Amino acid sequence: MAVSHTPDPAAGMTCQARSSYITSEILWGYRFTPVLTLEDGFYEVDYNSFHETYETNTPVYSAKELAEMASRAELPLTWSVSSKLDQHAELETEEDDKNQEDQNERNGDVANLENESKV
Repeated sequence: MAVSHTPDPAAGMTCQARSSYITSEILWGYRFTPVLTLEDGFYEVDYNSFHETYETNTPVYSAKELAEMASRAELPLTWSVSSKLDQHAELETEEDDKNQEDQNERNGDVANLENESKV
């Protein structure tokens, strides 16, 4: 349902219009054609194009649909540069730890060989 609540300064009253729409009447990615123009200092309303629409560049999915898809896929709806940098830093820390363990193992093997050669 759409409600338009507009004050009318000339009459000092409020004008209210209410309408509801069925699914087939709602167009995703469309806008109404402008009907109000200023000509020779006066506003003119073109009632012939009152129901005309034109297509605009709009995302394929609504915000609600994107949120539902993200929740089904268990993915974050948004990400930030800092979160990506944190993830990258965690991966680097894990790699550094693994490299250190590998280095310690290799150093341990050399130390064992030295100890064995002294015997």
